Amino acid sequence: MRLPVLLSALALSVALPGAALAQTPPPAASTNGVTVAETRAWLTSLGGSVGEPVVSDGVTSLNIADEPLPWNLTFYGCGPSLCDDVQFSAIFSGPITADQINAWNRDNRFLKAFHIPAAPGGEATAVVQYDVVLPNAGTGQLQEPTVIWLQMLRQFAQGLAAAAEPAAAAQ
Repeated sequence: MRLPVLLSALALSVALPGAALAQTPPPAASTNGVTVAETRAWLTSLGGSVGEPVVSDGVTSLNIADEPLPWNLTFYGCGPSLCDDVQFSAIFSGPITADQINAWNRDNRFLKAFHIPAAPGGEATAVVQYDVVLPNAGTGQLQEPTVIWLQMLRQFAQGLAAAAEPAAAAQ
């Protein structure tokens, strides 16, 4: 005889969804992620030349002057204290073609590139990005993604440079 009581309770909760939601506690603040300050300190401790945080349109970024390949780290999903996802990115300019970018995206994982055609009198650019969700707390979780980023960023740059060499030799 318990089945009719259970069905009645289920029917009531479906008929009155607001009543069920009123019983649900508000979501807790995220305990996953990193702070911009601790990430900047961590990158600096590794020898990176990290600029002051830059805020644009409510989004915070760090500029890392790793010569010859400078890059940015942008923080997303930020709550009151922690940001739970980040995006590594870099911009390249020069004789870059959409075919080069398509080949990179076809043959490589993790880093994705975007081609921006040249404006009249300018050079084409490419933006390469790597998005990372941070499932834990603290900068330790950035170790592996940063290694992947730096290795693949170097591969991307070398691929662009190798493609530019034949064009330069032909001139």
